Amino acid sequence: MTKPGSNHVERRQQIWRRVHQELIKHAKPDSRFNYDFLSSTPDFRDSSAAVDRLAELACYKDAKTILVTPENSLEELRYRALKDGKKVVVGTYRLRRGFVVLDPARLEENELRAASWLDGMERVGVGRPTTLAQMQDDHVSIDLSVIGALALTTRGVVVWEGSGLFEVQWALLHDVEVMKQNTPVIAVAHSCQVVDESDLGLEQIEPDEVGEVQCDFVVTPEKVIEIQDAVKPADRVVFEALDPEALNNIPPLQELKGMRMMEQIMKNDDFGKSKEKVSELPPSADEQTGISMVERIMKGFKS
Repeated sequence: MTKPGSNHVERRQQIWRRVHQELIKHAKPDSRFNYDFLSSTPDFRDSSAAVDRLAELACYKDAKTILVTPENSLEELRYRALKDGKKVVVGTYRLRRGFVVLDPARLEENELRAASWLDGMERVGVGRPTTLAQMQDDHVSIDLSVIGALALTTRGVVVWEGSGLFEVQWALLHDVEVMKQNTPVIAVAHSCQVVDESDLGLEQIEPDEVGEVQCDFVVTPEKVIEIQDAVKPADRVVFEALDPEALNNIPPLQELKGMRMMEQIMKNDDFGKSKEKVSELPPSADEQTGISMVERIMKGFKS
């Protein structure tokens, strides 16, 4: 057994190994990924009971727009939220196609169930693909975030995130002020996915990694755990610290970088000068990159 003082990564790996042994007994296999939990966070037996508990929380009742990560375990929540008249924002799988907005005011009653499916929400006429800039222009304000996770602690620290990329979503939406730092975060999980480190003889894991978001509530079919003073990052996205592969594969990150570059161009002392003067000073490489990124955004990433 790993003893107190063990390596931070080793503690997380040990918790995940413990969870995996139990989760395989309660998870529902995904139609494409089966029990490959690193590719798909699974739904689990009695997840609807967890959704019922979540729906009783004041932060859910008060929310008008909810960010829900693209996990199978949250399909019932997406349906419930739409039935309750709430807009739902969902990041596509690994954010490869950005975000989708589901608006129940634009859907018929018999379309709500299909809209809650990951394969249904992107059908023509169901969900609306949207960029960060469009969310700003539409004055989208996310009141609540609900996530699925593979493993987390009783203090709301996500130990093993899975494929939802919630922390990337948080960073993006907080950066463009579509979501505030104090927006509540709820994790929905099977009880076997929620671990008290002391049961394994491990030191408590703190949310100390860069960009790590601590949940305000952890909801299982059996109970609701409320965490006081949850820690959430306040900084903007630091592109210098990003893995280049993440930037290459996540269009919303590319969009945000382009928006930043355009902001810098707008602040440049030469902006607004005569065309003759500007022609003498062609855009720098970074400025041209920003312009190109914004042009791609305006074309819906089709170029």
